[in-house]
Amino acid sequence: MLETKLPPEKVAAELKKIEKKLKKNTPEKFGPRTIDLDLLLYGQEISLDDELTIPHLRLHTRRFVLQPLIDLGAGDVLHPGFDVKLKTYLMETKDQHCEKTKITL
Repeated sequence: MLETKLPPEKVAAELKKIEKKLKKNTPEKFGPRTIDLDLLLYGQEISLDDELTIPHLRLHTRRFVLQPLIDLGAGDVLHPGFDVKLKTYLMETKDQHCEKTKITL
């Protein structure tokens, strides 16, 4: 989580630069990567642009994404598209990938 005055497009561009610098590899679609940085939320903004989709389309269905957000204190944040708290999605998700994902901050 961070605060910035940059518009979301600039934040996404910076994330792509970091991925490139760290040599992101994508051997297969949805497969393991050396790094994968996504802009999940940007306040309550919604963007369905070809270049940038906010909130991330599968944010509310992925435990391995929701759990770290909640660990960072975003449990009461409302999903901008559905006005449902993120912690509600975590309780309802059947995705079990969290146990397989190691996140180091």
